[in-house]
Amino acid sequence: MFPIKTCSVVESLFSVAVISEVGDGTRTLFWKDRWLHGKSIKEIAPLVYDKVPKRKANTRLVSDALAGLRWTADIEGALSFRARTEYYALFELIEAVVLQPDRPDVHIWKLSSSGQYMAQSAYAALFQGATLFEPAERVWKSWDPGNCHFFMWLVQHNRCWTADRLAKRGLSHPVRCPLCDQHDETINHLLIPCVFSRQFWFQILSRVGLQELAPQPEDLDLEDWWRVRSSQVVQQHRKGFNSLVILGAWSLWKHRNRCVFDGASPSLPAVLLAAKEETTWWCLAGAKGLPSLQPLGPAE
Repeated sequence: MFPIKTCSVVESLFSVAVISEVGDGTRTLFWKDRWLHGKSIKEIAPLVYDKVPKRKANTRLVSDALAGLRWTADIEGALSFRARTEYYALFELIEAVVLQPDRPDVHIWKLSSSGQYMAQSAYAALFQGATLFEPAERVWKSWDPGNCHFFMWLVQHNRCWTADRLAKRGLSHPVRCPLCDQHDETINHLLIPCVFSRQFWFQILSRVGLQELAPQPEDLDLEDWWRVRSSQVVQQHRKGFNSLVILGAWSLWKHRNRCVFDGASPSLPAVLLAAKEETTWWCLAGAKGLPSLQPLGPAE
């Protein structure tokens, strides 16, 4: 019925969301679609269905199956007593089916009032109860290298190996934030409230005239700050701003790692230079939004 390859979850959704009304039987799968009194053969006779090879279940149409009782030849192997009971009941139901050559099959989408398939209803059913990853659009739709996409995903899920996470697992960790040496280290502290990081954000945003958007002492959460500040940038430059935020966070993380693993000392000029060089490489690689930030102010 649907000539596309789907994952098992999507296939399961369609199997329960669609009911088929058979006319000529040329557009309905005999073994898999819900065409027999609103049910599939798998629901009516599961033990019989288990004896049908997948290649036949995925291709046998109702019109073919009923011609000369071909469906009975699809069943391979001996049937148990319970399976034979299902088989006889199934046989009686199928024997009563009469095809209508002048009427095409009709497939009814149960998730919409019209009975017509709607992508919105399928999406809502498929992701019902799913946890929304709120910053997904800013992370995945901004231009940045794949490793930075993954890094920002780790940041948003608190999966970076900062001191707090290392301590929980009894692993060696910095006593204080390696950049400011004033507070316990968490990924959120490292990227926003840290006094070193706040200076970095002010400087890097000043380069593009967006210093007013730099984190303030009351900004304690990266996601909250990023969401609010991104909305304050005019639409045509928002992707560039989001790329710059990711680049800045990535630069701070790499500088932190040099301090922890290479014994380097925190240096604002060094991390700003590294971020400048990174910006050049990103622009050359395709970050079209970054050059458009030269220079801008926040949206009115």
